[in-house]
Amino acid sequence: MSKTRKVSIVLGLAVLTALGVSLIRGWPPLAIAAGRAQPLETDTLFFVSGPQASIQRVTASEPRRLAEQATSAAAESIPIDAAMCEVYGLHDSPNDHWIAIDIGCATGSHTLLFEIATGQVRPAEPEPWRESFFLNWAPDGDSFLLRVDPIGDDIILLVNARNGRFERIEVPPFTYDVAFSPNGKRILYALSRGLGFGSEVWTMDRNGRNREQIISDPAHIIAYPRWSPTGEALAYIRMPDNNVPFTVGELVLTDGNGRNEQVVAPADAGHGYPPVWSPDGRQVAFVVRENEEDRMADVVASALESNIYIADGTIGEIRAVTQFRGGVDRGTGWSSDGAWLAFVTNAGGVADVWVVEVASVEVQQVTHNADARCPVWVAGKER
Repeated sequence: MSKTRKVSIVLGLAVLTALGVSLIRGWPPLAIAAGRAQPLETDTLFFVSGPQASIQRVTASEPRRLAEQATSAAAESIPIDAAMCEVYGLHDSPNDHWIAIDIGCATGSHTLLFEIATGQVRPAEPEPWRESFFLNWAPDGDSFLLRVDPIGDDIILLVNARNGRFERIEVPPFTYDVAFSPNGKRILYALSRGLGFGSEVWTMDRNGRNREQIISDPAHIIAYPRWSPTGEALAYIRMPDNNVPFTVGELVLTDGNGRNEQVVAPADAGHGYPPVWSPDGRQVAFVVRENEEDRMADVVASALESNIYIADGTIGEIRAVTQFRGGVDRGTGWSSDGAWLAFVTNAGGVADVWVVEVASVEVQQVTHNADARCPVWVAGKER
């Protein structure tokens, strides 16, 4: 997630750098792009590349051959065609039908929706809001949570991707993140009342009833709290509530009710890299800042040096799965079987997509000098 999205006005720099919030107004015209209709028969790796921000899709039936296919006719490019905008993230839906696209433009931040089967890209916002931020997919995969307009207004919408219908989710002021439980019956939301007030995490029923506070931390910001795919655990990044923009935080695991807290390992904080659960809910991939003692890296995003680690919650093991020097590793995406992670590193000077086999920690480069980012793996019919 680019630092240009992280503008501090309401909650202070530390909060907003962690949560990727911008308060700039406006939304430039968007040309809807349509690619060739191509339903997925097998797992496919999607990522963004190039200064014009096109979506690339590469068949990944055999991950060891991804590099070969990425340079062949098997790679398809779908233009996004959003003028003066930069792509910050791709978010694949649980049913593998959609990819939500985070974009930051010269006048604000918005969300696009990519329909995988048709290749069509269109605005995800059901109305012309001043700006929007994608939060999370609902378990059904055909609806998603969207925050629209500046934080403080706190308009959280549940939007149907197929027909654009939406409803408002009633949450308190200064809510910055919302997510569904795996069964869709409960919702968690995180809020902060400003710099120095820390964070609270609450849960409630889908209809807004039975609200329960599960985390209260006046000294830290709780970023990206997410239930595991089984709902038995929560993972989040905990960062100090101060005005250091790119600080060192902690990966924290709890049970599904926010109890039995376990601080697992130091983690990068402030750059917007969330912990990512494996499909079976046993492991969490996260980004670790390797140059923890470098004070320049506290304030300059480009000074970060990082690698990707995995925490195995079942056996308590923490291990590095990348070991690059002098670069930034980010953007982890699990394959549908949990055997591979896709990620981006600029350790070679230019950001490229790589994959790593989780068991062997063998890494392979997929793209070369592609200015690539935001890899996600989408499962095909063969899964």
